[in-house]
Amino acid sequence: MLRPCRSFRPAFVGLHPLGGPRSRVPRRSPATAAATPYKPPSEEIASEGLPSEVRQRAETAILKRGGAVTVGDVAAVAGISLKEAEDALRALASDSLANLKVSDEGEILYSFDPNFRDRIRNKSLRIRLESTAAAVKDTASYLARVTFGTALLASVVTVALAITVIASSGNQSNDRDRRGNGGYYRGGPQFYFNITDLLWYWNPRYSRARQPSAAKGQGGMNFLEAIFSFVFGDPDPNIAFEAQRWEKIGQYIQSRGGVVAAEELAPMLEGQVGNTTSIAVDESYVLPVLTRFGGSPVVGQDGEILYHFPTLQQTAAAQRLPAVQPELVQERPVQLTQANGGQKLVAIALGAANLVGVVALGGMLGSPQGYYALARNGLGWIPNAMPFLQAYAFSFFAIPALRALSLRARNAGIEARNQARLAASRRLRAPDPQLATKLRAAQVEAQQRSFQRDRVVYATDTPLPTSSRDEPDETLYAGPWLPNRPTVCAVELSFYSHAKFWHPS
Repeated sequence: MLRPCRSFRPAFVGLHPLGGPRSRVPRRSPATAAATPYKPPSEEIASEGLPSEVRQRAETAILKRGGAVTVGDVAAVAGISLKEAEDALRALASDSLANLKVSDEGEILYSFDPNFRDRIRNKSLRIRLESTAAAVKDTASYLARVTFGTALLASVVTVALAITVIASSGNQSNDRDRRGNGGYYRGGPQFYFNITDLLWYWNPRYSRARQPSAAKGQGGMNFLEAIFSFVFGDPDPNIAFEAQRWEKIGQYIQSRGGVVAAEELAPMLEGQVGNTTSIAVDESYVLPVLTRFGGSPVVGQDGEILYHFPTLQQTAAAQRLPAVQPELVQERPVQLTQANGGQKLVAIALGAANLVGVVALGGMLGSPQGYYALARNGLGWIPNAMPFLQAYAFSFFAIPALRALSLRARNAGIEARNQARLAASRRLRAPDPQLATKLRAAQVEAQQRSFQRDRVVYATDTPLPTSSRDEPDETLYAGPWLPNRPTVCAVELSFYSHAKFWHPS
């Protein structure tokens, strides 16, 4: 059990895990210490400051590696940058009371309990509500899609009703004119429309067989969703492409010992592999990988240009990680709609009927008799709604037409990138002699370093040695314990400039 601290509160400043600046806290007199009692640091949840996606991907990476990870492990498995991985590990370790081990070479190992995510969620209401917020967002998106589809049906019914009312009113007026002129009207039974006739369909005693639901589309959507899909399209099929690609790149680099050639990464990037026999080879497509994973170019023994990622070489695994083969990463073309053929046909038919009806109704409202007929039947609000009905009817076909033009150019770019990756993958599977020599040189330079647990000089779950001095100096030191560095209080030493991380073993 670690010893509790004295009654003063150390003022920490930007500590570095390996010998950063130490905070100096002057000793206070007993009277001052008694007058100002110790106040524990505020309980702030460091994980709440992380982007949700970064935190979730880091948590998944920790679980995949069994709870013991390095910064390189999390960056490689999650596909996030080194800075994001380091910030995420610090925050998650602080909130879940994880253990740290530091080797004499300055390497840091984070050890998390299997239930570390539950610990964090028990502390943070905001993180617990993330799943609820996501469910609410999905529900709102679904309601928006269904509402747009319902609006088409409502528009068709409204326009048809208005046209029927105006046409029926005109027929009644013509009949009255004929009778008023003394003429005798001959004809079959006539139908005179009244708005109250619609109540017959709402009679609770009227029953009929329930109609089967609309056929499911390719994406499992109902007909109302298919209407929205026809006009506005569907979610991007490549929305997770970037995250999955970076995960594959990071895991591949780490499995290859942290040293790779550009041609090995080309099947997962946008760059076209150049000719290795030419004087100038364009390998600029590797720059995003170097920036994300802290890599740098190196020259091999025979003058080959290789790329070295020292942080990804460090892993918590006791044995060498199995080699991962370079995987071809392809984007999927974006479709105009994922609705099936029947749903698209019905949606187009309804949209065309609505457009024709809106145009016809606009012509009928050119005379005052149309306004009077609608007002007499309680539909006087329809003329005021005509701008909205017209905008809906015309945009129903204008928006898909514009989307079709933009998707043609977008899919052409996707196809070009896919072909470049495919060519790079084929060349890597059957390398020429020069490329084969380059790949062998990368494996010679590769090195995978496992964390040396027998060389640990500091661990949060191990009691720290006490100082041999009876009385402390006038200046007290706060910082991680390393050889030849005095330590006063293990509970309030921190790698993260705050004390709440430390806990008794």
